[in-house]
Amino acid sequence: MQGMSKGGKQMSLKDEEVRGRIARSAVDEIMIKTGRYWNIDIVDIRWYKDGKHTSKGVRMNMTELGHLYNILGRIVDGEQKRSRENDNESE
Repeated sequence: MQGMSKGGKQMSLKDEEVRGRIARSAVDEIMIKTGRYWNIDIVDIRWYKDGKHTSKGVRMNMTELGHLYNILGRIVDGEQKRSRENDNESE
């Protein structure tokens, strides 16, 4: 995986694996990768434009990913509940 250090140099991951992609347009996408950096398992979620990574994204360890997963789950559950409530009101 490619990341940027403070000096602008590329940082690579060991055992890098692309886990998924979310396309926004023909040239913009989010790529989710896993790998090891300094002997720490990490996940990298980053925007790509024309196949090149941008500086927009986040890299975190697996413990931090678990916290993010829980937070996003609460957001999604709340939105689904709200959506069901709105559907019932229109009947």
